[in-house]
Amino acid sequence: MNKQVTACLSEKRIQRWSERPNHQLTVGLIHHSTRSFWTSGQGNGVDSSKFLYEIGSITKTMTGLLLAIGEQNGVWSRSDRLSDFVPEWSSSPFARRTTLLQLATHTSGLPEVPKNMKGTIIDPLNPYANYKDDDLISAVASESLKKSNKHSYSNYGFGLLGWLLSRRLDVSLDEALRDLVFKPLGMTDSAVQLPEVQRNRLLPVFNAKGKPVPHWDFRDTMAGAGAVRSTVSDMLHYMDAHLSDADHPLYAALTECRKSQHDIFPSRGIGIGFGWMFFREKDGSTTHWHNGGTYGSSSFATFNRDKRIGLVILSNNGTDIWSQLAPMIGIRKMSVDTLATLLTKELFKTDLATGGSKE
Repeated sequence: MNKQVTACLSEKRIQRWSERPNHQLTVGLIHHSTRSFWTSGQGNGVDSSKFLYEIGSITKTMTGLLLAIGEQNGVWSRSDRLSDFVPEWSSSPFARRTTLLQLATHTSGLPEVPKNMKGTIIDPLNPYANYKDDDLISAVASESLKKSNKHSYSNYGFGLLGWLLSRRLDVSLDEALRDLVFKPLGMTDSAVQLPEVQRNRLLPVFNAKGKPVPHWDFRDTMAGAGAVRSTVSDMLHYMDAHLSDADHPLYAALTECRKSQHDIFPSRGIGIGFGWMFFREKDGSTTHWHNGGTYGSSSFATFNRDKRIGLVILSNNGTDIWSQLAPMIGIRKMSVDTLATLLTKELFKTDLATGGSKE
């Protein structure tokens, strides 16, 4: 592991957090062409690079890649309207005006979750498990035309995007991602629906207080927002693909995902591609990132092509609202997001990589 990362992980407060009971923390790094990973906890005889984690909303970047691949293949266009996909929405002003691009950039005006989702929840700790096709079709049909295209984060929007794309392909989202994204990228262990043979590698998950909670289950209606399970090995393949040059078979689609598709704060170089958030560093380089979380998992993925660095952090512990608010008031409570900030601060001190590619 890179000496900067090793030194950071050796700090006492990080050690205390990573070594909590039931905490399996994994950090993966690509530094130029070198890959490495570090993991805490006990392996129980299993190769820790093969531990399966819920990656939560990092899934959105993969749904965005599916959008880009399908557009490259002529299956759909980012400018296609929602009503083009579902006949029941032909009379909906919202569906006739809203595009796939708006879903992929969180500019559709949709709320964080569908308004009718609350009535479908059977287990509050597994909120998406019972949200069906008819529920989603009804929810979109009831949406009013939005007055603004401002960026507003929406699980609903990305769930809807994944559902529409898999519906057009006439396969499940699991099959679509497997065949068009995971297989070409060599991500052999990643899936929405894990085969039986892999389930023993899916780590048990715990909330921020260390209490066991269930894994989240998704139907295709919301899977595009956060359903993927993956390993550090696969996630490093994913980072490596985004750091690759033009000879990569998915280079054109990956490039579209990284491009600015909507400027959030143009003066500060902050925007969004197909799912990936990005910002301009002080040295002029660009960092892409996305985090993820379920009630029992938290994750972070980031890369900087100019510096040839990619970083992945996976945890089988969830966060609480205090973990999210603490950094805003200057308290450094440990979480995956906090660790990502500390590690990237150290890693990105390095000079721009020789021959690094800029976009």
